[in-house]
Amino acid sequence: LLPADALRVPSVRGGLVVVGSHVPQTTAQLERVHASCDAARVEVSVPDVLDPRRRSAELARAGAVMNAALASGRDAVVFTSREPVMGSDATAGLEVGRSVSDALVAVVRQLAVTPRFLVAKGGITSSDVATRGLDVRRAVVLGQALPGVPVWRLGPETRFPGLAYVLFPGNVGSASALADLVGRLRGA
Repeated sequence: LLPADALRVPSVRGGLVVVGSHVPQTTAQLERVHASCDAARVEVSVPDVLDPRRRSAELARAGAVMNAALASGRDAVVFTSREPVMGSDATAGLEVGRSVSDALVAVVRQLAVTPRFLVAKGGITSSDVATRGLDVRRAVVLGQALPGVPVWRLGPETRFPGLAYVLFPGNVGSASALADLVGRLRGA
């Protein structure tokens, strides 16, 4: 497993955790992160991002809170609201998921500073944040932050060249795994 120093850059900026997965395991891990650290909680309201009249304002609000925290040296956890929102059928359900993922990408695209560390939680979330939020086209796999949790070094074409990016799948790790990792990255 990679040491914490390989997963963060020396900086006075805060680190960023982006959580999109809605599996019960991720929700339990998110609760542990909230309980174990004083990171800024940036909840992205799913009902608001699904409402075309409120979407832009919600994304702007989330981006502003995230950037203010990071710029002040405080870590930020950007996460989607946890209450389930279902579509009327399978196709509508996929559209809801796509719209929520697009919202997280839009928040990440607002990053105004290089975060000290960057973790994305959820398989689709990790993929979308990488390719559409950070413009990753190539990366070097450095190893693992935890068993089953890969770490990439972002390529020169990305928004943050050389940054270590932790891809934390939704159903991986114990209830404390995400909080433990964030604690390591924070130097706790």
